[in-house]
Amino acid sequence: MSVALIVASSKLALSAGRSRAFSFCRVGAIGLATVLVVFALSHVAAQAAQHAQSKDRHAQPAQSKGRHAQPVQSKEQQHAQSKAPMPRNPKERHAQPAHSKERQHAQSKGQHAQPTQSRGQHAQPPDRHSAHGHSPNRVLHGPDFNPPYADILVDDNSGQVLHETNPDSPRHPASLTKVMTLYLLFEQLEAKKLSLTSRLQVSAHASAQAPTKLGLKPNETITVEDTIKAIVTRSANDAAVVIAEAIAGSEPDFAALMTRKAQALGMINTVYVNASGLPAEAQITTAREQALLGRAIQDRFPEYSRYFAIPCFQYHGNEISNHNALLREMQGVDGIKTGYTEASGYNLVASVRRDGRHLVGVVLGEKSNAARNARMRQLIDGHLSQAAARRTTPSIVPAMQVPPSPQETLDNGAMPKEAKSH
Repeated sequence: MSVALIVASSKLALSAGRSRAFSFCRVGAIGLATVLVVFALSHVAAQAAQHAQSKDRHAQPAQSKGRHAQPVQSKEQQHAQSKAPMPRNPKERHAQPAHSKERQHAQSKGQHAQPTQSRGQHAQPPDRHSAHGHSPNRVLHGPDFNPPYADILVDDNSGQVLHETNPDSPRHPASLTKVMTLYLLFEQLEAKKLSLTSRLQVSAHASAQAPTKLGLKPNETITVEDTIKAIVTRSANDAAVVIAEAIAGSEPDFAALMTRKAQALGMINTVYVNASGLPAEAQITTAREQALLGRAIQDRFPEYSRYFAIPCFQYHGNEISNHNALLREMQGVDGIKTGYTEASGYNLVASVRRDGRHLVGVVLGEKSNAARNARMRQLIDGHLSQAAARRTTPSIVPAMQVPPSPQETLDNGAMPKEAKSH
């Protein structure tokens, strides 16, 4: 009896224990599942928020549909990305900033690199008016070449301006510069400090001048008269520098003398930098002031200004023709000088005398020799009848003007140390 009760009690206790264990497990399983569900929902919500935030930060316009989502980027990457189009892959993205800098540097160099003129800007074409050499493969000007133009026509007898176009606008004189070079040389001849037969020494600097030139060699000598003829015909740059160094000791010092003389003559807008007219940005003049110089050199030095009219001269067995074709083509033309650089265009100062009338004309910035000559011919033919037949205005430069004293010359520039006369 007792044994049966014990067994029955044991069975009841075991059954109750199993029931409690099952209830515990069931409750534990439900709790665990709940925890897992809550964790999963929290994780999904966090991922969704992070994804939305990433889209707001890195959204790009017009992205391709196949592009993969981009990882969170650094501020530097975002800044670089905002400056350049988005590359297709991460390698391109990282390479892009360096490439962009190189390209910007190359573009910057391309924008600011300028030929040293001019400076290619002032390079000379391969014709008889060439002031210096150039690359044969470079086109210096063509149909669109448009140098700044100016002209003036003055009646020398009355001083009246018969025609003008931009007469006071700054222009590069080119080889018209040599008119002032000769003006200073004629002063030395007038003062008997040099003679036409004086021999002037050629320096290495003079010999090295760009064409056109005579081809003078260092340490050789040339007569004053031959330098004059070389300048008025061939427009020889080496001969111009020989004169400059003979008078002032150096070309820069001579250029300073030229500018001072221009100011003294009333050419207040003219600045000279060299003796030849080879390209120099600071070397400027105007049509009106070149007409003034053209009149002054003829008034002051009638004996020497006649050289401007020579059609050609012989040098070392070679005949050199005058660049001023109007001397051969137009009645009464007696000078004075042509000029050309790319920056200036084709220039001409011309003097014509007919029936007591005397005109001095200036054309600056024409597109060719032919256009320059045709324009000068048009100006002269169109206005000659308006000119006075006799002189009614005073001379530009008083005939008895006192030349500079030796001390003034030494102050302004040294005279040649050994100018030989023969």
